[in-house]
Amino acid sequence: MSGFHDIYVLAPDRSAKVAQSFLDAFVPDREQSAEEYLTSDGTNLHSADSVICHCVNHQHESQNIYFRNLSCGPAHAMLFFTSDGGLFLGLSVVDAERDYLEKLKRYAASEVGFIAFEEPPPDTVAEFCRFSETRSDR
Repeated sequence: MSGFHDIYVLAPDRSAKVAQSFLDAFVPDREQSAEEYLTSDGTNLHSADSVICHCVNHQHESQNIYFRNLSCGPAHAMLFFTSDGGLFLGLSVVDAERDYLEKLKRYAASEVGFIAFEEPPPDTVAEFCRFSETRSDR
């Protein structure tokens, strides 16, 4: 079966520092997948950095930001800013290597995470935690 396995963990906090250091650590050679992002107040933003800054300054803003990896390693990296003030970090890989889940958990100092197949994470931190508890790969 072709496609990507998505590895998600709950970030320690919702900050630009966490988002940028995650991206730099796992996909330093990257490009954003979208050309523009529409915020809840109707503003169009064109750079991932401006979206990250906006989400950090607006704790209830929900945005999903995808990046293509231009080098070896995970195919994609993802940031999911949730409407309840959370942040999920994600990687898309060809093989569901548990090593990536463990590496990402260690990196984020998080025990909450799971592997999915071509499936976005839940929308809130509470749902994410509940979903993670039901997964055998966590």
